[in-house]
Amino acid sequence: MRDRLDPKVDVVFKQIFGAEKNKAILISFLNAVLDWTGEREIVAVEILNPYLEQENINDSYGILDIKVQLDNGELVDVEMQIGDRADMERRSTFYICRMFGDQKIIKGKYKDLKRAIAINILDFVRIKDSQRYHTRFRLLELEESIELTDAIEIHFIELPKLKEEMANYGSPLDRWAMFLKGWDDMKLMERLSEEDPAIAKAKKALEEMAADPRAKEIYEQRLKAIMDKNSDLYEAKLEAKLEDARNALLEGIAPPIVAKITGLPLETVQKLKAEAAN
Repeated sequence: MRDRLDPKVDVVFKQIFGAEKNKAILISFLNAVLDWTGEREIVAVEILNPYLEQENINDSYGILDIKVQLDNGELVDVEMQIGDRADMERRSTFYICRMFGDQKIIKGKYKDLKRAIAINILDFVRIKDSQRYHTRFRLLELEESIELTDAIEIHFIELPKLKEEMANYGSPLDRWAMFLKGWDDMKLMERLSEEDPAIAKAKKALEEMAADPRAKEIYEQRLKAIMDKNSDLYEAKLEAKLEDARNALLEGIAPPIVAKITGLPLETVQKLKAEAAN
């Protein structure tokens, strides 16, 4: 397991779920997220961007998503994120609305526009008002929750919210979430593979990538770029909090209140106050 690659890193995620040869894996995952069975079950997809954008490997802001057209013509954009970004909700809305709007309109027949669905898998918590790890959003009337249209649908799958002891292994989505979370747990991976043939294929694809020197090199480059950007974002957020704390202290606000407002440790705020006094 030491050489296994983390499937949450987007270059790995895209190769496992977005390669032409792995369409069965992608179809299983999409059916699990959308909870489509029976007549609605997805049986075929067209991957609209199957190739890895090599120029984006070292760009942590590059979008290595998977764009898909389902057998019913609907459009899906799947994205894996391991670093929290500001305005994630607006960002996802922007890209899925653009995907919806890029469709061809023939003779003003808006009814022919196919639904566009965004699926965001996050390795952090973003939707803090919900305890559920899988949330789904559409356009609703605020007072009566009347749905305006199902044309745009946005899913968030927040992996940290699903604890192993809470997972229902009879649920296809729980199984996929645990695959992404537990990639370095040999016992868990074997269990998931035994219960789900598609996960067994994903596990094999992950092992093949780990055995490929070039794939490992790309993985390391991408991981470094993401970690560097996340470190820069953390430093920027911290500096902003420190500046807010300094300004609050200059206004005469007591250190305990400043600590509560900024989220900084009280010791840090007291140190800032001492520095200002000198």
